[in-house]
Amino acid sequence: MKEKKLVVFDMDGTLNRIELFILPTYREVLKTFANTQVDDDTVLRLMGCVDEEIYQGLLPGAPMERFGEFMALTAQAEYRNIDRYHGAYDGVPEMIRRLSEEGYILAVCTNGTNGYVRKIAAALDLAPYFTYLQGAEPGCTKSDTLKMVLDKIRPDRAVMVGDRHHDMQAARDNGLPFIGCQYGYLPQEVDGADIRVATAGQIPQAVKALIG
Repeated sequence: MKEKKLVVFDMDGTLNRIELFILPTYREVLKTFANTQVDDDTVLRLMGCVDEEIYQGLLPGAPMERFGEFMALTAQAEYRNIDRYHGAYDGVPEMIRRLSEEGYILAVCTNGTNGYVRKIAAALDLAPYFTYLQGAEPGCTKSDTLKMVLDKIRPDRAVMVGDRHHDMQAARDNGLPFIGCQYGYLPQEVDGADIRVATAGQIPQAVKALIG
């Protein structure tokens, strides 16, 4: 029987250039919600965190009683802006197609919502290549979310691909090797990866080296 080999991707900073739509989104939301702004670097450093951490990072001291209101505004603005501004990193579509053609099972594990990950995968024309798209559930860490993917697919071998420290920690917590994408937001965070890649085009070779 052929081995089930799974490649699990983070979404933002790994496949998706989130800055294209998230910066205008938070400018709009922060002005409406609190008549304030934060610098772009602060926004980008928070990407990949769970929603509660983003809220507190953008609005220190803001009451959690207003978190739901903030998330509703963000979702509305985000979905509008995804339609206007979206794009994958150079080489991502070709890399995904190559892995799919070579017989790997492909999945996404993200701290975004399930609706968000489906929206992005569709906008980037990548949805047909993925067997499983897993967003975060309330109270779950990235490690928990990755475990959901593994429990669903039950691969013989698997590898995690991401650009942030919590992606690498999720891989470690689940006993997987990790490919660190240094073209993402904070390349120094993946210094401890099993293999680091400078471009998306290097990912297939790294996958083959780690899981065959």
